[in-house]
Amino acid sequence: LGPTLIAMFPYVGVEFMVYETLKKRWEAYVGPVGTLALLLMGAAGGAAAQASAHPLDVIRRRMQMQSMNAGEKKKDDDDDAKEAVEYSNMFTGLYHVGKTEGVHVLFNGLGPACFEKIPSTAIGYFIYEFLKVTLKVSSV
Repeated sequence: LGPTLIAMFPYVGVEFMVYETLKKRWEAYVGPVGTLALLLMGAAGGAAAQASAHPLDVIRRRMQMQSMNAGEKKKDDDDDAKEAVEYSNMFTGLYHVGKTEGVHVLFNGLGPACFEKIPSTAIGYFIYEFLKVTLKVSSV
């Protein structure tokens, strides 16, 4: 639960910050934001958020697999098997992977993750803006 929460906060923060910043700049320099622009801004926010939180997701998944495989490790006493590294926390995992495997490993799978998140984020922000207009609510 802890690693999941740690990965969630920067994701949501970056997503909303990028979206709102792009929207405010568009309104200041271009004018009212249209449908396509809202979708693109939501997509950009989703992509930035995914890129910023992906390393945390990689370590979170490794930590989950490490706890799932703990029982199998006791059964398997093969000396030729590669020793799995155990991460005590998210920061230790980030440091260890970056140092031993390279920082690029923390971004493995970013493309498919963005492919999943970008459309839903774009549509989500479009609906968010639609509901703000419908309910006559303004942003802070």
